[in-house]
Amino acid sequence: MSIDSTLARAAVGHPAHRWGDLADDAAAAEMLQFALAAVDARGVSYADVRLIEAEELRLYSTLEAGLDERVENNLGVGIRVLLDGSWGFASVPVTSTADITLAAERALSNARAAGSVANAYRTTLPPKPAASGSYVSPVITDPFAVAASTRYELLGEILRAASAPAEVVMAQAGLNAKRQHRHFANTEGSVQHQHFIESGAMALVNAVGNGTMQRRSFPNSFHGNTAQAGWEYVEGLRMVDEADRIGREAVELLTAPLAPVGYADFIIGPAQMALQIHESTGHALELDRILGDEANYAGTSFITSDAVGKLRYGSEAVNITSDPTVPGTRGSFGFDDEGVPAVRRPLITEGIIADFLSTRDSAARIGAESTGAARSDGWGYLPVCFATNVFLEPGEGTTAELEERLGEGYYIDDNRSWSIDERRHNFQFGTEVAYEVKNGKRGRLLRGFSYGGTTPEFWQSVEAVAGPSEFKAFGMPCGKGEPKQWGFLGHGASPTLVRNVRIGVDR
Repeated sequence: MSIDSTLARAAVGHPAHRWGDLADDAAAAEMLQFALAAVDARGVSYADVRLIEAEELRLYSTLEAGLDERVENNLGVGIRVLLDGSWGFASVPVTSTADITLAAERALSNARAAGSVANAYRTTLPPKPAASGSYVSPVITDPFAVAASTRYELLGEILRAASAPAEVVMAQAGLNAKRQHRHFANTEGSVQHQHFIESGAMALVNAVGNGTMQRRSFPNSFHGNTAQAGWEYVEGLRMVDEADRIGREAVELLTAPLAPVGYADFIIGPAQMALQIHESTGHALELDRILGDEANYAGTSFITSDAVGKLRYGSEAVNITSDPTVPGTRGSFGFDDEGVPAVRRPLITEGIIADFLSTRDSAARIGAESTGAARSDGWGYLPVCFATNVFLEPGEGTTAELEERLGEGYYIDDNRSWSIDERRHNFQFGTEVAYEVKNGKRGRLLRGFSYGGTTPEFWQSVEAVAGPSEFKAFGMPCGKGEPKQWGFLGHGASPTLVRNVRIGVDR
């Protein structure tokens, strides 16, 4: 079959289209080489091509609004060239080789236009050895093969369980799935094929009474949790049981005492720690922010480009790692979107900055090697620096042992609100729940818990992290770049003990 006939049938909206026409790595490799040939021998020092087919299912239901089901699919190519030190990028939906040629011509034209700007920065991209291979998400049951009736029935059961208490005035349940064929090649000889499947679920309730409204969510606040896995992940969440629990807890919070104001010792659960890592570590260590590239949109960082090996970011208990090789979360992959192979990288070692999250371009500007953090939300966007799987490494012991070590304080989890400045320095977070801990034992539930401070002060307050058996990872979305795109990444931690942190900051 010719490239044009394959592309025509694969094209979204084509009468013969069926999902998976770009699952064939050999056919995709032929298309990639066609695209590279369209920009090669034009004076470019480097070029890469991403050919991507994606399909996403989002299914939500609420008590009042009923069912909202959306299926989106797309297929296209993104071509990036480096010409006389200036980048050019173009992307188009693909139905034929003519579309690929068009994207190549536009990328070259954009590079020439960028190069015509007086005093423009000129990129020198150090060459890398070719890296070829494939990556496939570990999946038992394809979520797209699950019967619609099964999904609808599960949503109904979640809503009924969550809304059982009379005080629950809003309940929402959601399921989502995404699959992608992502193919990459560059002029250095790399050819890569990656096939991803994700599955996720969420439940959220609001209860009203006693002059207040309280929210509870599962498995993570706002957006639930999505894993790089099949339908088996959703089944393992036990969503109906958890929906029943959060409905009852939301009601219990209505009459719970208000958390105090002052300074306190407390343990932060994995879900809240995932957001803490994302906002005050992941973003703060993105090298494009550090170099000022995101200043006019998402901000910069209090960390400077010479901080590696010098800046004390946290206590000796703080070890933070970028590791996309760990399977199962949204930050897992075999190669980033610049073709850099996934590798485990320490970012913080015993509290000292050891590396940054970087792309090939940003790393070259400080004379370093890319940490493989170039990510994009599909073929229509340039790769930018996004977190991968950024984890707080576990320590030792159980959560119960950590509570004994705490003695007097609180156990908190599940984000309710957050705010952090553009340099990722000053922050405050509120949590959905807090439990009083006395004599090392968890006791009554409290509402309205919040804490804040500066990023270095917070991470230097970390005394201990629970062991590997307590570790949980969460897949999260993140918006960045102009035009804005979504990055999908993973953060995780075990429960973490902090000392003498300011609480009650949002009241």
